[in-house]
Amino acid sequence: MKNKLITGMIIIVLGILVALIPKAIFPVCANQIELMNGKTIFMKCHWTAMTELMIGILIIVNGILLIGFKKHETCIALSIMLFLLGLAALLIPTEIIGMCETPTMACRVGTEPALIVVSVITMILGIGNIFFQSNYIRSERIYKERSVIK
Repeated sequence: MKNKLITGMIIIVLGILVALIPKAIFPVCANQIELMNGKTIFMKCHWTAMTELMIGILIIVNGILLIGFKKHETCIALSIMLFLLGLAALLIPTEIIGMCETPTMACRVGTEPALIVVSVITMILGIGNIFFQSNYIRSERIYKERSVIK
């Protein structure tokens, strides 16, 4: 139980980091691009920040649910979801939406590397928790089979 609480708290912290990195910790570019027709639009990194905020909130909810649920099968499903959310948090700034093109922009120098590190840690934690919960279920079944045989 203590292990599940610690894991859930770490997941919540990772979710907070994913949500806050692009807006508060390593803010993305605040500039807007002016088009030829005079209209202004946000840069790609702005939309990446908005998406990462939502992914971060979902990771926080995942951590809360992981703490609350007792069945190990449910925790495996939540861990699979955590891995997928970490993968989404990784792919949004690198492949799907992206960041600004200039390598010296704030979003490229600070935000992108920080999101990559936090996303990879989230994915590793999701995979590790899948294996931990699976091993617990397996050992629980072996214990029940041995007690029936005696």
